[in-house]
Amino acid sequence: MNVKMNKLLMLFVLMFTFSPFSVWAEQDQEKRNDETSGVFDLGEVVVTGKRETITTVSTVDTIDRDRVKMTNTNNVSDALTTVPGTYLNVGTKNERNIIVRGLSQKYVPVFFDGIPIYLPYDGFVDTGNLTTNNISKITLTKGISSVLYGFNTMAGVINVVTMKPEKQFEGDYRLEISENNTFDVGINVGSRLDRFYFMLNGNRFYSDGFSLSDGFDPTDNEDGGLRDNSDIDDWNGSAKIGFMPADGHEYAFGVQLVEREKGLPPSTTGRARYWRFTDWEKKTYYFIGDTPIADHFLVKTRVYRDEYYNVLDSYDDDFYSDQTRGYAFHSTYDDYSNGGSIILRSDIIPRNTISFSFHCKEDVHREQDDRDEAWEKYEQKMISYGLEDDIKVTEKVALVIGASYDIQKAEYANGGPLRDDEKAFNPQAGVRVTVLKDADLHFSVGRKTRFPTLFEYYSGQFGRMEPNPNLEEEEAMNYEAGIKKPIAGESVIGLTAFYSDIENLIVQKEIAEDTDQYQNIGEARFQGLEFSFQSSFFENNDFEIHYTYLDAEDRSPYRTSDNLEESSEHKIYISDLFKLNHWISFFGKAEYNSKRYYEDFDSGEWRTLDGFWVVDAKVILTVSKNLEVELGARNLLDDNYELSDGYPREGRNLFFAVKGTF
Repeated sequence: MNVKMNKLLMLFVLMFTFSPFSVWAEQDQEKRNDETSGVFDLGEVVVTGKRETITTVSTVDTIDRDRVKMTNTNNVSDALTTVPGTYLNVGTKNERNIIVRGLSQKYVPVFFDGIPIYLPYDGFVDTGNLTTNNISKITLTKGISSVLYGFNTMAGVINVVTMKPEKQFEGDYRLEISENNTFDVGINVGSRLDRFYFMLNGNRFYSDGFSLSDGFDPTDNEDGGLRDNSDIDDWNGSAKIGFMPADGHEYAFGVQLVEREKGLPPSTTGRARYWRFTDWEKKTYYFIGDTPIADHFLVKTRVYRDEYYNVLDSYDDDFYSDQTRGYAFHSTYDDYSNGGSIILRSDIIPRNTISFSFHCKEDVHREQDDRDEAWEKYEQKMISYGLEDDIKVTEKVALVIGASYDIQKAEYANGGPLRDDEKAFNPQAGVRVTVLKDADLHFSVGRKTRFPTLFEYYSGQFGRMEPNPNLEEEEAMNYEAGIKKPIAGESVIGLTAFYSDIENLIVQKEIAEDTDQYQNIGEARFQGLEFSFQSSFFENNDFEIHYTYLDAEDRSPYRTSDNLEESSEHKIYISDLFKLNHWISFFGKAEYNSKRYYEDFDSGEWRTLDGFWVVDAKVILTVSKNLEVELGARNLLDDNYELSDGYPREGRNLFFAVKGTF
């Protein structure tokens, strides 16, 4: 787009967004009923809509398909930032890392239809690579999550639940075009025929990169404008076929495929690194089934294989062609996980729903540091036994008690000696009490652990790290108390207090000149508040605001500061949608993050990144019952901000979108 067109579009968005009508609106109920995004119930481990007690004694935030469409959050990480207690970090590898109440994503595993999809080597998956095009909802559980999810849920669980068709033939499509030759196209097609159904999805995302804010000051490594090496070329696809042979019986086979190539923008400060993911592939195959037995028993079965392959290339310079210098490399990961789980549920005892779970997961990591070098191989197995009792004491009092026993076994360590098994016992409990007719009070407490990853055990990081196969699991005691109450019709207000005490934290410690090692010497404390308010009090108007206060403190004996990186002390999110009439609506959202601390790599000094506001806005034109056209802007105010030192984020970006159903 030329400069004149940019200014005209900008003026158009501003006129509608900040008019007297820009106060938030809900969708027509008729429109909601016509949505084609049914929830794939088999993909849920615990069903939030049935008020299972475990989902009410801790905080469970649900991001449904309507919210994703309204906020234009086209990947899982961006969608998660619209709920309280979450922060986004994007750093050296241009990967989106979701921070939940101060703890990074390796403490909050990601599931896809109940299947764990975090990578075998480092326990992390870039949620920016996971499209929201094929989802019905995302659930984020904070505090204590159900023991039925299995191991490593130390700070919570993210579960991405896909769509299930409800009609004989249905579908939707989306096309979004924005600056820098960026387009995002997605389509879903599904059919339900008697006791069979299928769902197909395809998504294509391409971009030459993103533009920096006009407020960015050029450096030796970045001259501004289009961010260097920020291009992305992405394909996503999924398919699912299901069979319901009898009432209560349902079985489905699914596959999810992701292929991506992307640049890793160099740091704007310090020494630049010229890296690219020249190949990033993820394939997930799974079978899920529900089998009722007699009148009071249900067996839930999952079997899966998750494959991950990537190539990270380091180049000589910003031409990204030659690899002749000592720091250049061609690193390859070729990993997979095989696993399965069985959950047996019974309500044979009155007022009790008892569940037993068994999980088994085999992780295999294979890596080659450079071309023609030897391949390394590491394997481990994880097992979890869980028992949970949901007790409805009275109509207004519910109690849940559970515990898991988790085991991590070393299977192969590149031919070296194997460490001993790691074991962890994790009990937890929570209570929900309804007072004043409709106000829910809850309190929960639980011990949660995370086993070290293969990366933390064995990685040498090109000679910079000394492996430590004797690492032990990290431990957390999580406490939470809160209240949620409907007020004034459809409005809801909520307040939650949380506290987490972390011990045995794995931190990187220098043991010799230019050599570090991961050791269990860290301690930390996270405490804070989450406030939320949602209102549909005014006709054709919806409004939402939430605020997070986070006090994070490093208590490690060898700390250089009490500060911790990656999270802000204060976060505010406001969104507003107003429907002027049947044809025109306006939506805006604003997010504020206060300053963040970081430790300077060269000097070791603690410094801060400035706080920032990011404002998005759009006008929505409803052409027909099944077609909408949108015009809007991300980072409307063109704020120049960073989530990690040396990695500035996108400036103002105008977009045009078409969304439809059939």
